[in-house]
Amino acid sequence: MRMVRTFLRTIPIVLLIAGCAPKPRVSPVQVAATHYQLGKAYFDRGNYRASIPEFSKAAELNPSNSDYRLSLGMALMFTRNLDEAIKVLEETVRLDPRFSAAKNNLATAYMLNGDLEKAREIYLEVLDDPLYPTPHFAYFNLAKIYEQQGKIEKAIEEYKRALDIERNYVEAHNNLGFLYLRQGETDLAIREFVEATRLRPRMAIYHRNLGVAYYQAGEHEKAQKAFETVVEVEPESSSAEYARRMLEELKR
Repeated sequence: MRMVRTFLRTIPIVLLIAGCAPKPRVSPVQVAATHYQLGKAYFDRGNYRASIPEFSKAAELNPSNSDYRLSLGMALMFTRNLDEAIKVLEETVRLDPRFSAAKNNLATAYMLNGDLEKAREIYLEVLDDPLYPTPHFAYFNLAKIYEQQGKIEKAIEEYKRALDIERNYVEAHNNLGFLYLRQGETDLAIREFVEATRLRPRMAIYHRNLGVAYYQAGEHEKAQKAFETVVEVEPESSSAEYARRMLEELKR
């Protein structure tokens, strides 16, 4: 019985010691990293709205981390909060003037917000950075600006520059083909659309554009094959509806 009583007396002492143990201190930088990772998980799943408060908290707790601000700016841009995105990305560039990725996204936000000239100026700044690892993206976006401004020749030139750097840039092949088609250069358009379909054989819109180019070039058998491919790869899409109409047209 003495052993039992002794054991019972020792229990409160153990609990008291455990209760007095200091809790490990978590730094704001660590908490910021946790918020950032949670925001990134939301962002990667396409839930951009849910990522915003997490990125915002991460940037608040660790304001010197430019990546946190960049991610917040991108999430705001993806949710069409363009004025807020511009504000965040402007601050990111102010704090880190050599952060070309932030400049590129800032230019994109301006472009989406309708300020094409400001976007163009920033893209040119990005392209002046010899260390920027993906200049083909800036050339591509610069081409889109010139396209919106009606400067088709300059747009074609920038798409070509993007492709000089990244030959497999499928969107550049498609957009360049579209501009050639607008100019009546069907042979050049066909070449670009053929390359786009080679790179993305399951993308219906590229086959649709190829079909249109063949049709305008008078190569109706090849056009038919391209339109049939559209219906095969995406039968429920708007591209397939257009392709079916063109197939009916080709039967007449």
